[in-house]
Amino acid sequence: MQHFPIFLSMQGTRVLLSGGGAAALAKLRLLMKTPARIEVYAEDAAPEIRTWARRGQLILKARALRALDLVGAQLVYAADEDDAKDARTASLGRDAGVLVNVVDNLAASQFITPAMVDRAPLTVAIGTEGTAPVLARKVKAALEAQLPVATGDLAEAAAHFRDRAEVLPHGAARREFWAEWFDHAGPEAHAEGHDLDHALTTLLQAHQAGREQTPRVTLAWTGSDDPDLLVMKTRRALDTADVVVHDADIADAVLELARREADFVTIHDTAHVPPLPRLLAQHAQGGQHVLYLSTRPIPDQLIARLGLEPVETSVIPGVAAPIQSQTRQEQV
Repeated sequence: MQHFPIFLSMQGTRVLLSGGGAAALAKLRLLMKTPARIEVYAEDAAPEIRTWARRGQLILKARALRALDLVGAQLVYAADEDDAKDARTASLGRDAGVLVNVVDNLAASQFITPAMVDRAPLTVAIGTEGTAPVLARKVKAALEAQLPVATGDLAEAAAHFRDRAEVLPHGAARREFWAEWFDHAGPEAHAEGHDLDHALTTLLQAHQAGREQTPRVTLAWTGSDDPDLLVMKTRRALDTADVVVHDADIADAVLELARREADFVTIHDTAHVPPLPRLLAQHAQGGQHVLYLSTRPIPDQLIARLGLEPVETSVIPGVAAPIQSQTRQEQV
């Protein structure tokens, strides 16, 4: 990962852009969606830029960028579409300690602007390290098809409602509430023109009236370090588990599939099976979903001992590591 993805707060941020042509227009259309203070430096700016300046959407200065302009700026875009001018802007930015993006020049840029799916307040950023913009656009189109425009309204309503939803227990109960909102209840309420806050209140009442969450333990194993060889049920369990208890030799690439909010517990000695059922049951208390992931088939003794604990237990069959085939060449 050559470029670390972050979401930068644009409130009160000064963003400078040198250039007034097509490249500048493309960046400005994106930047103007933020609350940043945008300053454009161009001796010959496109009509659209002059219009935006008259409307107060940005500040236009009909001259070249100067070193003093960069004092207090956070980002600068070099968009003159002229190698010499862009190099000058980049040099000014670096000298001032301001992050620089040279449009369409990955090597000269300190940061890149990813492809985005804008469903504010939901924003999905897609990056390919600047190497495959066509692929980024393809992924963007696929995500836009899966995320209707209403997604933004549902996310905004959820943001205002989040504090009230905290009456639900942390973990599975709260995740199931939000999953139902975004998967079913929210889209239906939006399509029918209902008040979204009222719909959320009704959904919350239904979840509060539901039964108490049952402690759950899922037992799974994989004989491979390749996450692509995990069975689908194990992938889903990794995505939903509140606690992931795993053998020390489980590959990091496999654990990367787990929820980042999950708690991780590493088991360094699985020879002593009797303590393990109690450990798993303890982590499952309060309605938690615990996944135990091993590199070996789950022993019957562990399954039997968990049957004595007050938890709901399920077992997912694993897949052994593939045997590397060897090609034999016949002697002629």
